Amino acid sequence: MRATLEEVWAELQKGAITEAALHDPLMHVDGLCDYGSQRVYVNPKPSLVETLLHELIHRRWPRWGEKRVDTEAKRLLCEMSNAEVAKWYRAFQRTARKRKSPRVIEAE
Repeated sequence: MRATLEEVWAELQKGAITEAALHDPLMHVDGLCDYGSQRVYVNPKPSLVETLLHELIHRRWPRWGEKRVDTEAKRLLCEMSNAEVAKWYRAFQRTARKRKSPRVIEAE
């Protein structure tokens, strides 16, 4: 596994990576590799917004199980337009505080 991670790290060091909104009329796309140009496109917004939706659903409905929360977050994300995803992403960036040290999660 470590060898694979090092090989992927070497790919990252090559650059040719662009942060970009990606559009597919059938689904949200988080990333794309253009094999012809060897350029990688990454859209961080859908992944972050899905995580945000997931955690906010947990907070709003604390009795819901993980599967129900996950299903609902994915459903909501799929119903959102690219503009709505961008709006939620910007709201997160304005609202979220940044921690300097990691939040350690204790095992239950």
